[in-house]
Amino acid sequence: MKKHNLLALSLLAPILVITASASCLVNPNQQPLTDSIPPDSVIHAGKTMTSATLIAVGDNLYDWYMLEAGKKGNTYDFDHNYDNIKPYVALGDLRVINQETPLGGDNGYQASDVELKDVKPENRWGSYHGYAKFNSPDAVGHAVVNAGFNIVTMATNHIFDHGMLAVQKSAEFWETNYPDIPVIGIHKDASTVDTIIVVEKNNIKFALLNYTYGVNEDGQMLSYPYATDILNEEKIRRDVAKAKQLADFVIVFPHWGTEYKLEADESQKKFAQIFLDCEVDVVIGSHPHIVEPMEWLEKENGHRMLVYYSLGNFISMFKNYQCQLEGMAFLKFEKDGDRKSIAEGSIIPLVNHWKYDLKIYGYRNNFTVYALKDYTETIAKTHGCLHYKGGAGFSAAYMRQLANEIWGGFIKEGY
Repeated sequence: MKKHNLLALSLLAPILVITASASCLVNPNQQPLTDSIPPDSVIHAGKTMTSATLIAVGDNLYDWYMLEAGKKGNTYDFDHNYDNIKPYVALGDLRVINQETPLGGDNGYQASDVELKDVKPENRWGSYHGYAKFNSPDAVGHAVVNAGFNIVTMATNHIFDHGMLAVQKSAEFWETNYPDIPVIGIHKDASTVDTIIVVEKNNIKFALLNYTYGVNEDGQMLSYPYATDILNEEKIRRDVAKAKQLADFVIVFPHWGTEYKLEADESQKKFAQIFLDCEVDVVIGSHPHIVEPMEWLEKENGHRMLVYYSLGNFISMFKNYQCQLEGMAFLKFEKDGDRKSIAEGSIIPLVNHWKYDLKIYGYRNNFTVYALKDYTETIAKTHGCLHYKGGAGFSAAYMRQLANEIWGGFIKEGY
């Protein structure tokens, strides 16, 4: 499998510094610079101008029928799911994905009666589960890397679905197969719980932090409180203060919000204010399975912070027509001497797509993602959600309407 060139420079606990062909930064005034500035590195006003881009997507969420669709004999293959979106992933130097489900290995995890009531015996894949207690095969991780992603967030409410063993196996999967890829938000032991991961590109440094509002199996987590990073004001303030000393800017990826709600809830707004008070630069949210707005927030001292409240899902099998719209955050960062700025903070609308086939188990297959700009009414008419009551309002035109309603002027020009 292809590996990316994220090379570990040093681990001076509690700091992990990684140099990458990707990096980001932010500016004291947060005022966009002109679009005429060339990328990467040029001489400007007697100083060295550097730049980098970041893209980020939402929940990579593999459910029962998606496992069925990817099963190839005794193995799995999900690479083709990402074929339509690869050119857009490649727009970023930093390419971040939220891996919603654990990669816990085939370790004898048992499914509950609730999970299996609609799953035929021949379609029970050992340890690999969909809803309600998720666990995905290693092939999901390989497909993510082959699609071009080079940073993974894993602090989600499902990370403890199969206990500490699955958390450890998830961490070990990345360490063993892709040691150059930073994995944020989980810890296989307590030694890294205070580690701040800093990624460097073009002499630009930024810190990455990832928190979840909680985990579904919170009773199991009591014995392993370090296993995943939880949204906690004291920890956030401590982490961000440390991160700001190490990096040109700080990006936080919170797993938060109310499912299926097209606007930020009070908890999201509360934590957004905490992030702003700490002078975080960018917040990129996941979890609600549906898109939410984005906005600039400003502190009294003039510090500005860009918040993407929810990018929605990335790959999933949801039937609800509104859940098919999702977002790819796009950011361009520039540094000119001591001056740091977000030159662009926008969003590329995406569409989650799958088909309906009565001849196969579960009826749902051919899961993929399109950029909305490539998504025609001809393709939309083949979307499987149209066969379900919850998908009745789906069309390419509605996806464009909803994108404009939620993101308005933040949509990247040309997308």
